[in-house]
Amino acid sequence: MRSAVRLIPLVVLGALAAFLLVGPLASLYNTRAAASRPQPSATTQPTVQPSPTTCPRSLPTPQHEPAVLPAQPPSLPFSVWVNDPLGVNLRATASKTGTLVRTLNQGTQASADRQVLDSAGARWYRVTIGSQSGWLRADFVVNHSISVMSGTGWSLMLPDTFQGRVISASLSEAAAGGDAVPFLRAQTSGLDTVSADLPAVINPNITPVIDHTKLVQVWSYTVLERVSRAPLDSCKVPGAGARQDGGWPYVTSVVAKSSVRAYSFTFFTQEPSSTIVEQVIASIALS
Repeated sequence: MRSAVRLIPLVVLGALAAFLLVGPLASLYNTRAAASRPQPSATTQPTVQPSPTTCPRSLPTPQHEPAVLPAQPPSLPFSVWVNDPLGVNLRATASKTGTLVRTLNQGTQASADRQVLDSAGARWYRVTIGSQSGWLRADFVVNHSISVMSGTGWSLMLPDTFQGRVISASLSEAAAGGDAVPFLRAQTSGLDTVSADLPAVINPNITPVIDHTKLVQVWSYTVLERVSRAPLDSCKVPGAGARQDGGWPYVTSVVAKSSVRAYSFTFFTQEPSSTIVEQVIASIALS
């Protein structure tokens, strides 16, 4: 019995020692286990780097290009449309003194089957319209189909390859289908506040380069035509540098003032001397 009593303190002391030893061992195990595992990073979401811009800030400065020779008229017979805003006289002979048959209004279509040059070198077409035939001056007609486009105080003849749209009471545009760059911007303003704003596709941070100027006739007014090169915003016009104009379209601008309004017509083309621009300017009528 005495020996059993002596064993009790020993058992208690052994248990107490084991309990005290478990704490340090468990702590040591946790420390080593933690060191052997990969630790999570402080940031749980990956850092997203901004992608570089896909459009250059500017396009190379354009080189001067020679004027494009005007296209020759197609082989006869072909259709013609009256382009002049005052119409054209149909005459019995190929002469400005020939007997007047009738006056054809702007936009009238006729069929040409012959052409001759008069003593002054002017070209004349013999045309048929309905039951009548006669001669008319070639410089008053065009050989591509045209339709009227109009705005506040003005009208003009636009090739059918372009579609016009009204942006506001004072601003209209025309463009070829699918082209981000307009062909024409026509604006009406007061005499003291002439507006000729460029479209958003033109880079406003680069100054246009002057190409040339000349005097032209707009309706009954002789005005200065200004032609410059303006850079496209390559972020808004993908592939601008691959265009024929290198991303620097030719900007042809004319401003005419009547007694009550100012009118500005601005054209954007890929060639330096556009026959289409000349055709549209020659067709303008103002009030």
